[in-house]
Amino acid sequence: MPTQPPPADRSIQRTEALIDLAAGLGRRSANVETGRRRTALLTLRTLAAFARQQFAFLRAGLAPGGPYEGDDRYPLEFLLEATSRQVSFDVDVLLRAISHRDEGSSTPAGRATLALADSLALDAIELAVRHGLVERTVLLSYFQKSPTIRLIPYAPLAVIGFDFSATGDNARLLAIAHETGHHVYRQITVNYAGNVDAQIEAAAAPAPDAGSWWPAWLLAWQEEIFADIYSALVAGPVAALGLQQIIQTGMRASLVNDDGDHPLDALRPEILHATLRAMAAQGPAARRKQLTAAADFLDQRWLEILAARGAPVAFVPAGEREALPLAEAGALLRSFVTETLGSILAPLAADSNHVPWSEGMAGERDQEAVLYAQFDATCTRVAGRALPELALRDRGKVLSVKGYPVEGRGGERVVGGIGDAYLDEVRAAGIGGAALTATEWKAVFLAGDWVTEEGGSGITPVTRRVPPGGTTTYPYPGVYPPLYPAVVPRRR
Repeated sequence: MPTQPPPADRSIQRTEALIDLAAGLGRRSANVETGRRRTALLTLRTLAAFARQQFAFLRAGLAPGGPYEGDDRYPLEFLLEATSRQVSFDVDVLLRAISHRDEGSSTPAGRATLALADSLALDAIELAVRHGLVERTVLLSYFQKSPTIRLIPYAPLAVIGFDFSATGDNARLLAIAHETGHHVYRQITVNYAGNVDAQIEAAAAPAPDAGSWWPAWLLAWQEEIFADIYSALVAGPVAALGLQQIIQTGMRASLVNDDGDHPLDALRPEILHATLRAMAAQGPAARRKQLTAAADFLDQRWLEILAARGAPVAFVPAGEREALPLAEAGALLRSFVTETLGSILAPLAADSNHVPWSEGMAGERDQEAVLYAQFDATCTRVAGRALPELALRDRGKVLSVKGYPVEGRGGERVVGGIGDAYLDEVRAAGIGGAALTATEWKAVFLAGDWVTEEGGSGITPVTRRVPPGGTTTYPYPGVYPPLYPAVVPRRR
């Protein structure tokens, strides 16, 4: 009988197989000159180089007798397996993005929908790039069962998934604005060097810091609230209309079911309605009447929907026992939205150069029909745009964004790099045999926003609050966002 390799050798076999898979696929980019396929293949090539260094880093310091400070809670086997799942997830997503565009495994309607989705995603991210919140980023879409975004640190790329039914209803593409908001949120809040244990151990809803002046149930919704606000800033009133219609597809009981992650369905539309009113107040006067009229229409429509579904009046926050009146929770939620819009997102709400995907119309017109017609017009306007793609330069050593339509910072990676100079330096030192603290090697393991709860490892980056009167180091001069954490500035 053949001798079975020891478990350590099997681990090496598995990780090498993953690296070889990504590298073999990535080498096919040499035969593709431009386009979405080349972008995905170049990302796979970069993933292979990145993964090889991640696995080498973990083994260099955490194998028996290794020089890293130990932590018995996180054995090497766990860390290797979690990293393997993340690599596998990225390979799967990128292959789907390719196959969904290939004639042999797609339909004309599907390819047209993806082309439109890519154009909408570019329009959605441009707003944040122009205001310096994120670096220049390529967005690549694909189909899956429900809206999601995959955040990739080793490439200036985000991958957005949405459901297949968008081939028959463009309104399903409105989710792109919300998912892009998640990308923006993670770029400005992930803390690479702090709270690494909390980032590894946290459940979906991180506990707030002591002294926080917002209740825990509200802070648990923070990222989703941000993404909802961003969707309204990008898409205007039609984003709120689309959200209302999605909520209507759920059961009545879901209106007051707090999952500890997403804002309560009964209250969630108010986030977007409040954002629309802020856009009307802070933005160009020419849009004021239309946005206000649309917000009034959406408020009334939502009240009618709630009444038809039993007019719930209270809910029990996740992890708590006492019911909270919806009116009280709604007031707190609106204050939270106002504070967010008064800080880091204020310039976006006031941006006169950004054309929302809808604006509404003053008067007695059918607002619902108007909003969808305006979104259809946006789809026509953006369709066929020249899309930025990924390209290699410096003899294949640097992955960069080519053909970006607006000025912005960043947008490049050293092939195989994590995307942050601090983490790249720590990883190189560890591979070279340096003795690292547990905080240092855990930060490299997490690789910033790569490790998301949907990626297979169950690890969710958490953020830190700054108490009233507190201070923080923030990478954007002149802007202090009291709702958002102390951030280790990215060194890109």
